[in-house]
Amino acid sequence: MSHHSSANATQDMKDSPEAAGSTTKVAHAELPSSKDASPTSSQHIRDQLPRTLHSWRMPPLVRKVHIASLAEGIWKLLVPFFKQRGYTFWKIDMGCLMCPDIEEDLTMQNSIGYGYVSPIRGMEPTLGSLDYLFSFENLNPLCRAARTDSGLDVVVRVLKIGDQGQEHVDILKTIATGPLAFFSNNHTIPVLEFLDYEDIVFGVFPKVGFRVWEAYDGWPENSVGDVVDMIVQCFEALSFIHLWNIAHRDAFKENFLVQWHPESLKIDEIPPSRPRVFLIDFEVAVMFPHSMEAAECLVSGYPIGGSFPDDIKEYARPVPPEVTSGKPYDPFKLDVWQLGTSLKGFKSTFTEIDEILDATRRDDAAERLTSIEAMAYLSRAVAKPQM
Repeated sequence: MSHHSSANATQDMKDSPEAAGSTTKVAHAELPSSKDASPTSSQHIRDQLPRTLHSWRMPPLVRKVHIASLAEGIWKLLVPFFKQRGYTFWKIDMGCLMCPDIEEDLTMQNSIGYGYVSPIRGMEPTLGSLDYLFSFENLNPLCRAARTDSGLDVVVRVLKIGDQGQEHVDILKTIATGPLAFFSNNHTIPVLEFLDYEDIVFGVFPKVGFRVWEAYDGWPENSVGDVVDMIVQCFEALSFIHLWNIAHRDAFKENFLVQWHPESLKIDEIPPSRPRVFLIDFEVAVMFPHSMEAAECLVSGYPIGGSFPDDIKEYARPVPPEVTSGKPYDPFKLDVWQLGTSLKGFKSTFTEIDEILDATRRDDAAERLTSIEAMAYLSRAVAKPQM
């Protein structure tokens, strides 16, 4: 398990306004006992829900039952709770693919401003079209797509169960809500609402159009310029949270979303509008006091926690040498390595750009670029006539 240097960063934040506004767990003494609770009481329903983030993400397997069906059984218990608050869960279409429940939700879908389709895809029944936009591949049972009574599409995520996930909530309250959420260089996906259910805290987020990992070697016909623009924004996202002494620790390309894919190659021109990239999933992130010097912000061990199993043998992500060194290391440089490594399959064919990306995944953390350096160098390279 990773540990902060000096003292736990969440504890150090206890005097901050963000921590002061964090969700308070309901004392069990104030709750009715299970045997006295009615079948529809919140405590009775709570007793049927997972007790940990890990057991929610990985429900005990039942023979011949798909994990999506197991997750559906969990979320079904919460339908009345979310209905009362104006949310209708999307239904399972097939496997882990979800779509809006049109029969129940009679409102027309409205744009929430986080997902669009290009005119060339539009209404066509193809990848990247409007139909594709209104689908959700749910690979994590902790998440559930929903539609509000006003027709806005959102994603609900379990953030905290009991004491698990408190730092996740604290981080989101620091950068995904309030003044910092309005900074132009903050690419953290905003939290629209926090919802408390007994000792569980849910976060409601806008549903973003597409995934950055699709940007190349997939269906979108993006140009090198399209892809590099997204990558620059990814590093800008990291540089912002690093400025506030927050390390993501799972900054692989899968945790970046994008409003739409420009597909400059398909339309044979550079679109005047460019999509915005968003950073998601701060489950294993750590936050240090803003007053702490960056050199003092150190962690050790694997970047696990939350719904991730504590057994490092089950950690499936690649790690740089410092993680297995047994010594404290810079988690901000870990973020850079994770993003750079996950982009290893992208080759721009422009030497300067490829060399910058290579410098983000150097084994020696001291020689590895910082997120600010990577963003700045790539921005300068893109500005040159070669693009």
